[in-house]
Amino acid sequence: MKITHYLYNAFLIAADGVKLAIDPGQNLGLFSLRSLIPPSEWPTITHVVITHGDPDHHWQSDRVARASGAAVVCGAGLTRSVGGVTLVVAPRGRALTSWVSF
Repeated sequence: MKITHYLYNAFLIAADGVKLAIDPGQNLGLFSLRSLIPPSEWPTITHVVITHGDPDHHWQSDRVARASGAAVVCGAGLTRSVGGVTLVVAPRGRALTSWVSF
């Protein structure tokens, strides 16, 4: 198992063909507004875990999921059911996105 810690709250955990991205948020430091997990890692991620909706935890989650086709795991507080489809609240706005369907 390989665990990589990025800055203060993002992690990659890889083992046996599974690669979890935990809280792929945004670095909110002054003059450092970029993804905590490098985009070069995104295509190989198999699962995205979002602990809560703060920007430093959730900001890049949809981009990571799109880049890799990863399954997304999050709490019910970040989801809403619309027409029988479960959607995850957009990380960079108040709208819903359709990139996660359970």
